Amino acid sequence: MIRGRKKRVAILGSTGSVGTQSIEVVDNFRDRFEVVGLCAERNFKVLAEQVLKYKPKYVWISNERKNDFEGELKRRNFDLRFEYIPPSKLVLLDDVDLVVVGIPGFSSVEPVFYAVSGGKEVAVASKEAILCAGSLIFDLAKKNGAKILPVDSEHSSLWKIIDLYPRESIKRVFLTASGGPLWNLPKSEIENAPYEKVIKHPVWSMGTKITVDSASLMNKAFEIIEACYLFSLEPEKVSVKIHPEAIVHSAIELKDGTTIFSSHFPDMRIPIMYAMLYPEIPDLPFEIPSIWDKTLRFFDPDFERFPSLLLGWKCAKLGGPFPCILVSADDVAFSYFVEGKIRFWDIYSVVEKTISYFEKNKNLLPSEISTLGDIIKVSDISKQVARNIAEEHCRVSL
Repeated sequence: MIRGRKKRVAILGSTGSVGTQSIEVVDNFRDRFEVVGLCAERNFKVLAEQVLKYKPKYVWISNERKNDFEGELKRRNFDLRFEYIPPSKLVLLDDVDLVVVGIPGFSSVEPVFYAVSGGKEVAVASKEAILCAGSLIFDLAKKNGAKILPVDSEHSSLWKIIDLYPRESIKRVFLTASGGPLWNLPKSEIENAPYEKVIKHPVWSMGTKITVDSASLMNKAFEIIEACYLFSLEPEKVSVKIHPEAIVHSAIELKDGTTIFSSHFPDMRIPIMYAMLYPEIPDLPFEIPSIWDKTLRFFDPDFERFPSLLLGWKCAKLGGPFPCILVSADDVAFSYFVEGKIRFWDIYSVVEKTISYFEKNKNLLPSEISTLGDIIKVSDISKQVARNIAEEHCRVSL
């Protein structure tokens, strides 16, 4: 609550995995939150159900689904008493305190940029926004009094423990990865993994984009960079372990040999709840299984089978526009893969070749990233190069 009143929350991507679980958190703390804004892209039926239940002041859905959405509400005899506000304007409104961002890919960048500019609390599940805006968004947060609250389970768990120890005593931090659905397969099968197998994550129920990225460990490459920005870490101090049980989400290794694990049952409502209620840690309002009877296994990453992970450290070290190039190229490669135009392995190839291209052609990029326009320019240029490379892979595949 804020000074005796409910925290007014806008949920971007309210019909997706993060959005629906954020609404579950709201349901468990109805005395703390008021839903004032809901935004979705395509799922008009779920959005209609949410609007009927929470009656937000502001709503947004893509133009192609707007008629379907309004028809669904009228079918249920709901009077359309809300205002259509696009996400990037919604997050700036005075009657929004907290913005939960569950929009995948580069589409999250602009609303996060404006939410931070508006001094909001911003619970960010879309790591792409942090990668693309980089230090610019953290400078804006400091200037405008905004709070960037990580929702990723790894960064949320690390957030809980990293400030318990002096930074000079921390040797390195670990992020864990379940390994995804392809972890036990030989390289030859990974290269040609079909879409149906790629999207069957063994632990988490997530959107298609993040599930595909998790299968290649591209998602973990993003998280390496995200950790560097969130916690002011040097890339070489961020390590990754494969942990199929997904119980331990992060760890800190101290210089004296002590390793502190941060763990909980893999349920995204826990990190979402932590971000939405921060700095309070409430009693858990729902049941989760015990973790004490679980066998915990840890493995080093296999970079030959999952080379995408290496791109995280590479782009973190290159800095500047390169994390944005990584995200933008991956957006393109992902689209080509789900459309059946390239193989699964080609996602890595397209992204790696795009990064290599700009290493040799830095003159094509803005000299510095100081505005939202610079970020968009980097993304647009990167996507065009990535599309050209993806088309070459299409021809080879044919």
